[in-house]
Amino acid sequence: MPEDRLSRAVLRKRDEFRKLEPIYRFFEEAYKGGADYINSNHLYIHTFEDGGGFHERRKRAYYYNYCAPIVNAYNSFIYRQKVTRDFGKLDDNMLFREFIDNSDKQGNSYEEFIRNISKWSSITGLQFILVDKPAQEAETMKDELDQGLFPYYVRVSPLNVWDWGLDRFGNLLWVKILETDQDQNDFEKSSDSVMRFRIWYRDRWELYEVEKGTGGSSSAFKIGEAPHPVGDVPLVPVCHFAEEPMTGFSLLNDIAYVNRALYNWCSLLDEILYRQTFSQLVIPEDPKNPINEKALGTARGLGFPPDAKHAPHFINPDASQARVLMDQIEKGVEEIYRLATLRGAIGVSEESSGVARSYDFMITNNTLSNKALNMEEAEMKALRFWARWQGVSDPGHVIEYPREFEVSSLGEEIENVIKTRTLRISERFDQIMKEKIVKRMAPRLSREDVERIRAEIKADD
Repeated sequence: MPEDRLSRAVLRKRDEFRKLEPIYRFFEEAYKGGADYINSNHLYIHTFEDGGGFHERRKRAYYYNYCAPIVNAYNSFIYRQKVTRDFGKLDDNMLFREFIDNSDKQGNSYEEFIRNISKWSSITGLQFILVDKPAQEAETMKDELDQGLFPYYVRVSPLNVWDWGLDRFGNLLWVKILETDQDQNDFEKSSDSVMRFRIWYRDRWELYEVEKGTGGSSSAFKIGEAPHPVGDVPLVPVCHFAEEPMTGFSLLNDIAYVNRALYNWCSLLDEILYRQTFSQLVIPEDPKNPINEKALGTARGLGFPPDAKHAPHFINPDASQARVLMDQIEKGVEEIYRLATLRGAIGVSEESSGVARSYDFMITNNTLSNKALNMEEAEMKALRFWARWQGVSDPGHVIEYPREFEVSSLGEEIENVIKTRTLRISERFDQIMKEKIVKRMAPRLSREDVERIRAEIKADD
């Protein structure tokens, strides 16, 4: 039975989503590693390999995961310095204080939620914050507190955002989200045959349920709808880097593919070591009683005619192929860290000039600064949506992320200040260096304290 028009519309995937869906999955698997990565189709069969040999090689496969530490390092650098958060009018709201401690209704604080979605946006390039609120109503503030009736955040994977509409400025008109967290109240029920989609508009939402029928057909039914007071689609894109609406470029855009190549090269090297590690004994044999069918100690041998002029000896496998693979693996690792511009920050040591290190730092700092700006904008917009759920049009909140990310340690800076004071380059230069250290060591000082410290620095000089 063919699907009706409504069912086709609910199950439709936007063309951009169809193109990016396998890429999102690949980046997620590259970050997670483990069994999911090994059991996926990331290991390639060799031209001269049969199915049985490939199956055995795949069982021995292992994945050196370079994607996860690079993503984690970037996220750590962003939040190593304190993010300034002034929640404005929301700070005095008792429900907001509950939200700060439990932002996703799963016990995760606001800080934990933001750090987590920042990490995942670097992995897939794009994540979403959905700002929702329980449908129940309460008569008093106490009832709202007791029942936890405050807006909350939901991290939505781009794999669940199937379709959307934009106005001519690139702002969302509506979005269709596959809901995967719908669990059954009764353990005897199964949700395998049912899919749920929620369509968010600027003034309401609609909930559809799709039932899978026999013969591959599906039927969609609207099972709920309700207005909301936000005035916009309450979905906030969180991008690692983006140039167009509803898109994002992953930190792993090139790194994950090099890591997959390493995975295959390591498997080929393992095959060489597994099949050719042991030297083979070659000895004379009686053609009527070949030794190939007999064990010689802990190994077997290859026989040759007894009238041959060669003495018994060992033959060794050719190690050149293994050396080529080992060199290629080493170059691949270097390329991964070059792409991440983190040579000096994570585990790769090599001789490089001061100019080269400064260039690497500049690229890394710019990447971190752009990511920090994206996170700042996402936090501001999501909090604005939270306030609108509560009837507050302008909460007056301010979120400020750092713009400078010093990879060098604070101790090195202090040492440099001591050296510059010895050289007496300039009094103003000394003051600037001292103020920079104060800012890094105590970024949340009040304006009065900052002005007082600056006055004392000038007086000391």
